[in-house]
Amino acid sequence: MKAAAVSSLTITPYQRRHLQPIRDLLFHSSFVHTHLDWLDSDQWLEAGESMTLLAWQRGRLVGVLGLSSPLNGSTWIRLAGIADYVDPEHILCLLWDEFVPRLRQMDIHTVGLLIVSEWMSRYAPAMGFQFGEEIITLARSGLEIPTALPNRPRIRVAEMRDIPQLAALDQAAFEPPWQMSLYDLRQAYRIASSCTVAVKDERILGFQVSTFFFDGAHLARLAVHPHAQGQGVGGTLLGDLLERYARRGIRMMTVNTQESNLQSRRLYDRFGFEINGYNLPYWSTHL
Repeated sequence: MKAAAVSSLTITPYQRRHLQPIRDLLFHSSFVHTHLDWLDSDQWLEAGESMTLLAWQRGRLVGVLGLSSPLNGSTWIRLAGIADYVDPEHILCLLWDEFVPRLRQMDIHTVGLLIVSEWMSRYAPAMGFQFGEEIITLARSGLEIPTALPNRPRIRVAEMRDIPQLAALDQAAFEPPWQMSLYDLRQAYRIASSCTVAVKDERILGFQVSTFFFDGAHLARLAVHPHAQGQGVGGTLLGDLLERYARRGIRMMTVNTQESNLQSRRLYDRFGFEINGYNLPYWSTHL
């Protein structure tokens, strides 16, 4: 069925009373994009950490576009939904065009988009987004764990009081838009099956956050402070994590990383991770 032309369109910011129309749109539409990490759409919208605009046609919701809270001049498209009976490109571009001057006023320079739903790649170019690189998935199912290096840091379980320091470390270790906010890390810590830190001389040098999935585990984040990189901190965290899961009978683990991140890929290769072919394209635009 051909999408209908859109007339009498009104764009408004999200308010709590809009939650049910958004639920209905996301449930019934074929054009849905969600990249919300630790939250479902209700939680994400209600967290107050997002920027969301809605498109209405004669009082009926036909589109939603949500961006994450800005961090160091960058943000992500986290949520999108377009009704099946309208033109997705037209609605997306109208919502995006409404966002752009607001983002510039907020001094946001980079907006990222992870293509978790293939349909978004058809319309992203019209919004000014360009393909950047692949986010690759690596998987490991082996039993052997490399021998730990000497003088390795001590590993301990992370505590809630560590989270602000971990957020600062993460933002030092990664460039925008790949950094995690304090809010993101709190949510990650809340649902993690394992969160540990590497400590030396009472200083946290790195951390990892991982979760369960089906019959395995997923390494959601591994970060090492730039001053400690190349000193075996990442390997110590990863080896300790694999041992922790092995004691619980878990052998399978996956991890995502940028295709261009050769340092992390060398680490994962040493621990027996292999590319499994499940890639996610990363697109971005610069304002």
